[in-house]
Amino acid sequence: MAEIFTVRCKGCGASVVYEPGTESLKCPYCGAQEEIPAQYEGIQEIDLEEALRAAQPAREALPEHKVLFCASCGAQIAYREARAKCDFCGAEAVSEKALTEQPVRPQGVLPFALSPEEAQQVFQTWLKNLWFAPNDLRQRSRIQELRGVYLPLWTFDAQVEAHWSAIPGYYRTRTVQYYDSAAREWRTRTETYVEWGLPVSGVHRDFYDDVLISGFQSLPTRYIDEIGGFATTTDLRAYEPRYFLGWDVALPDKPLPDAWQEGHKRIQDLTAEACKRAIPGDTYRDFQMRMRLWDLTTKLAYVPIYILAYRYGGKPYRVVIHGRTGVVAGDRPISWIKVTLFVVALGAIVGLIAYWASGGKSW
Repeated sequence: MAEIFTVRCKGCGASVVYEPGTESLKCPYCGAQEEIPAQYEGIQEIDLEEALRAAQPAREALPEHKVLFCASCGAQIAYREARAKCDFCGAEAVSEKALTEQPVRPQGVLPFALSPEEAQQVFQTWLKNLWFAPNDLRQRSRIQELRGVYLPLWTFDAQVEAHWSAIPGYYRTRTVQYYDSAAREWRTRTETYVEWGLPVSGVHRDFYDDVLISGFQSLPTRYIDEIGGFATTTDLRAYEPRYFLGWDVALPDKPLPDAWQEGHKRIQDLTAEACKRAIPGDTYRDFQMRMRLWDLTTKLAYVPIYILAYRYGGKPYRVVIHGRTGVVAGDRPISWIKVTLFVVALGAIVGLIAYWASGGKSW
């Protein structure tokens, strides 16, 4: 979490904010700009075992400040302007409280490249393409509620060696005879079966660079996957709190041991997929894998997202927009009336095609 502080414009004395898509701060009143030198070097990768053994991770020295606390989903957000609604679940059960514990110190930050206006445009396009959404969804999910937030991510690096074994299977076809009791005659048909081969084994070696895990309980990692992840291996800047000026910041609330448990499972799943791709044949059985990890490192980074949280029919929904690429993902309600009408219309079209194909003859 970055320092919560204010930088004043050298021209007029107003509070400046970070301008998306640039490497500079901008005064919203007089337009004066101040460059932020982009620093890509010196981003520290922390030894994972040492970090897990540490009783308390390194923390940023912050003055006490107010945060938004959501009693519904538990989100804590350092805000730039007060509000009465949670950014992440849309609940109104929010309150302000003083920050009593200093947040974990980040090692890097990926700044916004997409402006709020650009985020609104991609959201509107996404909304228009929701064929089965209720007609009043656009009124329920008001565009002005789209918020730009820096999201904490844990990253994990690992060298991997996996020994695997399996029995490969090959699809084969054969012709069999059967008696058709309705036609009272013998017929033939082709059926597919699996021919199992001899056991095979192999070794898979890999290096995983920046496996991304959400550091925020209220936004599961699957949303990060759905918007395409973040280029932390190439575009991440060394931690610079001035990128946060004018933007909301989600306080990390997923402890490193919990994040590593999730990261370890992801590495295991990715490795198993790679090993299974090496199995010859068309299918397999009795797959087994033994995995060894070493050179494990971690870091905490902040990445940019726009988020819209709203409730429809008493249920919470989220839309997340990548703060650099504009990729949109999220949940939305479905109008079952529209789905039913679509199925009926599709059935009618199929019926008309069949009718025309039969030359207009009655079925």
